[in-house]
Amino acid sequence: MNEADHPQGAIIITGAAGGMGKPAALRMADRARPLILSDVSAEKLEVLASDLRAQGARVATLTGDIADARFPERLVELLEGQSISALIHTAGLSPTMGDGQRILDVNYFGTERLLDGLAARMAPGGCAVLISSISGYMITQPTMIAAVRAMVHEDRRDAVAAYTQTPQMAYPISKLGVMLLVAREANRFGAKGARIVSIAPGYIDTEMGRAEASASEQMRAMMERVSLGRMGAGDEIAAVAEFLCTRAASYVTGCDIKVDGGAIAELGL
Repeated sequence: MNEADHPQGAIIITGAAGGMGKPAALRMADRARPLILSDVSAEKLEVLASDLRAQGARVATLTGDIADARFPERLVELLEGQSISALIHTAGLSPTMGDGQRILDVNYFGTERLLDGLAARMAPGGCAVLISSISGYMITQPTMIAAVRAMVHEDRRDAVAAYTQTPQMAYPISKLGVMLLVAREANRFGAKGARIVSIAPGYIDTEMGRAEASASEQMRAMMERVSLGRMGAGDEIAAVAEFLCTRAASYVTGCDIKVDGGAIAELGL
């Protein structure tokens, strides 16, 4: 893919020092577009930014928590009037990283605020890529699905309160919420000539993924049923995100794309 495949404007990557964000940053750094990289770890973020700058990339950084109400505003300030050609939003928490309310705040409500803050700055032809999870497909109870829909479409956090007391339940609810949010936002992004898509990773060999596998016997058992017989790599998610942010994916919007090695297909969901 060459520079002409990408619209003009800055590229924003959240969770940029993480297992999916870092390979996304490495891939997008050669697009000859300004990069704005964000992460909660200032140290890891600066190491990445320094490496990319040494390769000639233009990089600005923001250390911050996606759940902070001012986070989107701080990103907009770093744009300095530029539009956004690509947003790759990988920041998020897994079940071992917080309680139910914290996970919901970061994974869903933080993402919703991010889109509210950045949607108007999207460039024509630009794309926002969010990270959902195959766990969202594992919610099959109609009353639970209805509760998540009420959260997304009616702004009713109370609708999911009974289901988010544990991080193990809050996580898939937050990720189903991301999928529904993408569908909800497709028209708003389309009005700008931009697109929005989510990627549902399966079992990915990142620090976060390994921690979850270590903590969950059920997850380890499910990993053995993956059609391709292995965990995925962070760069395999980044590669799909990169493709979605090019003109080659210009008619893909408002949907979720499974990148899971066949895990959901094997489960029959």
